[in-house]
Amino acid sequence: MKTSICTLLISLLGLVAFAQQDQNQTDLDALYQAIQKMPSYKKLLKGDASYQRLYEEVKEKVKNADEKTTFKQLSRLIYPINDNHLGFYRTPDSTLKAAYVTLPINIDSLRKQLAQKDKNELEGIYYMGDYEFGLYTADQQHYKLVLLKNGILMSEIIKTPYGGYDCVQYGGRNVPYQLIKNVRLINGVLIGTPFVKSKEKRFSTLAKSAENFEYRPINDETGYLRLSSFNADNANIKKSEEFYKTIDGRLASKYLIVDLRNNTGGAYKTSQKFINLFKKYKGKIFILQNAQTVSNAEQVIIGLKGQKNIVTLGEQSKGMITFGSNYGKIILLPSGRFTFYPTDMEGIDKELAYESRGVNPDVLLDPYKSDWIEQTLEYIKKTP
Repeated sequence: MKTSICTLLISLLGLVAFAQQDQNQTDLDALYQAIQKMPSYKKLLKGDASYQRLYEEVKEKVKNADEKTTFKQLSRLIYPINDNHLGFYRTPDSTLKAAYVTLPINIDSLRKQLAQKDKNELEGIYYMGDYEFGLYTADQQHYKLVLLKNGILMSEIIKTPYGGYDCVQYGGRNVPYQLIKNVRLINGVLIGTPFVKSKEKRFSTLAKSAENFEYRPINDETGYLRLSSFNADNANIKKSEEFYKTIDGRLASKYLIVDLRNNTGGAYKTSQKFINLFKKYKGKIFILQNAQTVSNAEQVIIGLKGQKNIVTLGEQSKGMITFGSNYGKIILLPSGRFTFYPTDMEGIDKELAYESRGVNPDVLLDPYKSDWIEQTLEYIKKTP
């Protein structure tokens, strides 16, 4: 009797292991096929034998792997693609628990080591609210970010083949792990994450407003135009058109500050009319940008760079520019555990040069000194 029960248990465990292996392989193949259909893959990696070898390596790694390990391994198929509109995450599920792991590290020793790092180094001490975190090198290709209170692993950061960094972040409610593309340190902010290197008040970030568009005069010579979204949904397009009618032909100030900070991007359906307006503007234009200036907002800046009456100010933009998605389609992998957000737009070589690197401003502004509009007005005073 005991022998029969043991045999049954072994058989059941074998079936569970086989089912796990089978769903991991099925998810891997579905993701691999979806990636190969994307314009970004075809432009950047099609025919690359090393990518096929990567697939074979991941195939071996996901055999009998648990869900979290499988996610990390599947993410490796996305790292080599220099396309920052891509998304990959654990499918939201309210029954899931946070995927926290505590690492066996000497916290006091790590804190002392990281306190000596330069403010511009990726490694160092970071903050989120009242919590303190340490980001350190694990090996030549990997970094880890831990909560310095107890050593809980919050993120793993991976060097990409094109000189950038991608991040697997843990612990989100309902989404215990997700892939964040293009994580970089810009002026003390680990962009794409909530982690910062300083608790000082920052003036680089633009406060969120209820409306995406605003115009107001600052003084007799200077106007201020805020464009916070080029989203191409019908509601935003309509609002942008209504707003545009209120300023078209009425901007006559000597100087115009155009604020593209925190502009979430969108499409030329919304932004092109503003581009046309800037190109025919007779005065001098000063464009504000920051690390949250993304996608179509970055395309607008690239398209205007070099125009004699335009100066860009601020900090490096995010570097999430080319490719993108026309339709916003998501793909639920067969097991239902993981969701992939692919892109479907062709990449433009001129824009690809800025992907993962961002667009540098003509003039750097200090994120801690004072309000960036005030800093821009100071710069304008020096303008001939």
